[in-house]
Amino acid sequence: MRRFLPFLLLSLVVVSAACIGSGGQGSTTHVESPTGSHSSQVSSSTATPETWNMALVWNLSSGTLPFMDLSPDGSLAAVIDWNNGILYLVKPSGESVSFRVWEGEDVKPTLSGVAIRDGVAYVLASYEGFAGVRKYSWNGSAGEERHGWAGSVADDIARSPSGNHLCYLVTTGATTQELYCDGVKTILENAGSYNMLDVSDTGLVAVGSGGEADSVLIFKNGTEVLTLQPDTHMVVVYGDRIIGQFDGKLRVLNAAGKVLAESEEYTLRWARLLIPSVRATKEYVLWTDEYEGTHVLTWNLTEVRSLPGYMRFANENFVVTLKDGTLHCYSLRDFHEVFSVKAPGDGLVRLSDDGKVMLVSDEYGSYWLYRATSEGG
Repeated sequence: MRRFLPFLLLSLVVVSAACIGSGGQGSTTHVESPTGSHSSQVSSSTATPETWNMALVWNLSSGTLPFMDLSPDGSLAAVIDWNNGILYLVKPSGESVSFRVWEGEDVKPTLSGVAIRDGVAYVLASYEGFAGVRKYSWNGSAGEERHGWAGSVADDIARSPSGNHLCYLVTTGATTQELYCDGVKTILENAGSYNMLDVSDTGLVAVGSGGEADSVLIFKNGTEVLTLQPDTHMVVVYGDRIIGQFDGKLRVLNAAGKVLAESEEYTLRWARLLIPSVRATKEYVLWTDEYEGTHVLTWNLTEVRSLPGYMRFANENFVVTLKDGTLHCYSLRDFHEVFSVKAPGDGLVRLSDDGKVMLVSDEYGSYWLYRATSEGG
């Protein structure tokens, strides 16, 4: 949690629903695959591109730090009322349940994050006698994982895009941190300042400094496979590939550290609320800039096309950008606009894989959940 505070300087997000559909052109674009060994085709449909309306189904005005997650299939959202130590689980219908994660402790826990895996919300916190996670399903408590002792610090939690891997980091001593991934414990010696950066669906895990250490550590299956020295001490991982900024260049590396592609035109940085300027999919590397919008690149870092707005989120099928007070969702199949939602401000965004459920927060821990209700015109 301590690493979020410098980033929480956003304006309030006030969201209302709207939908703007746009037609696509009948063209075919050839792009390089992530391996660079063959090409695939992404063709726009000759039929009218699918669009839909998004309706607000649930809202919470909390009032501190935004911690939230949305399951990849959109079936469950988890948000935290940080001030009161309450976890809310919400279905796309708007039905919700809540649980107090303090559970009668004399010392108020410091909540550090939440992630959903297999229908269970993992709440990472520094509890009274340990650092670790308490788990909650729709029906209530589903167990806990205790680490360290009183005074241990819960750092960060992250899951892979599909949710098949979940990792979190806790500090158990002045120079010792423990990384837990899918139940496997890895001790980071001479640490104390690393935080979770990213987790891929193949189990590649990146932890970085947050400004104090001088390296990024890459793990897989509990073993450190690579130590990197990127310019920003931050990287993005996708599959068994690593994207980072080195010597002023954006580079794509494999898990052995070999450079697969590089470009001087783009940089990797973290914006407020730890939102990266680069995201990746099977087909594309997406790069964004506050002034230039969002650029869709092949894995060779050559541009396919550009989209308006600053990228807030992307998954395999869609990218969400913010422009002129509106969140715009574009299809990554043919790049037509699927929906738009008014959002006169900044904040976190999570979108389901099918694009039909979206969770938005502002800087103060207020949340809005949307779902698709009908096709657009």
